[in-house]
Amino acid sequence: MKKIKIYILFALYAFVACKNSTKIPDVDNIDVDVQVVRFDKDIFSINDVSVLHEKYGSFFDNFCDYILGIGRPDSANFQSNFDSFRNDSTVRLAQTKAEKILNSYEQILNKELTNAFNLYKYYFPQKQIPQIYIYTSGFNPSLILDQNIIGIGMDKFLGSDEDIYKSLGFSRYIVQNMRKELIVCEVVGALGMDEFPLGNIHYTLIEKMIYEGKILYLKQKLCPLIAENELFGFNSNDMRFCMNNERQMWLYLIENKMLYSDNYTVITKFTEAAPFTYDFSQESPGKAANWLGFRIVKQYADNTNASLGELMNETAYEKILRESKYNPRN
Repeated sequence: MKKIKIYILFALYAFVACKNSTKIPDVDNIDVDVQVVRFDKDIFSINDVSVLHEKYGSFFDNFCDYILGIGRPDSANFQSNFDSFRNDSTVRLAQTKAEKILNSYEQILNKELTNAFNLYKYYFPQKQIPQIYIYTSGFNPSLILDQNIIGIGMDKFLGSDEDIYKSLGFSRYIVQNMRKELIVCEVVGALGMDEFPLGNIHYTLIEKMIYEGKILYLKQKLCPLIAENELFGFNSNDMRFCMNNERQMWLYLIENKMLYSDNYTVITKFTEAAPFTYDFSQESPGKAANWLGFRIVKQYADNTNASLGELMNETAYEKILRESKYNPRN
């Protein structure tokens, strides 16, 4: 992780759990040291910017510049802009609520992160384990990666029924994901996108679908206790729709010659967060094509016995599709 990257990760809330049948490997001999740093507390308690800069270095600079959008500590009007952020009543309220959540949840979060990173180390023994920084950002991006640090914006995980989100006008399909129980899954997703990028500057819909399927497959492997539908961001009706219409969705993409489209609008409407996938009807979930991508990736892994490392490093998406021998149900 060589430069700051910002991830806004959304999945819809799962009302009914579907069992995650992933086999969990024995990691008893692996004991990673996960460090959770409460950057958020210092931001609101230390007034001297030079102290924050000395303690957190480039992370503090990048947080202020890229996340808060107020520039770096040596830029004009930085102190007044920084104070305005810290004194904002809504930001203060969000920080208070985040602290309340973490008072009872921080140990659980640390344990869940440790479990995920133990598995990460099992599958990728040469990879470095990142530090975890907690922050409040005024409802800016939920996750950032900077060098070997993953930052978690707790104000984006206050709960799907949080009144602040309603007052700020967040869409319901987005708010349903903003729960503390999904933090680790989202961290894994961001880490996967950083360590295993798409690879192509220009890509087609099928390449994006398979890539997103790889990230979902990684989440399943590193978060084996998360219900499968939560990995996809589906509720019970969403899951039922996809399982009952897998072949129809696949045939629709083929018959309408969309699989190899490199049109950004086409790719976005099938793979990005939305209340539903327009072409698949209003009963479909948003990002339904990513679920198809996951099905392709899983069949590829099953048919080729590829290791997780081999799978994640494979960027020949046409090869994955071909060797998956993908056969949609129904």
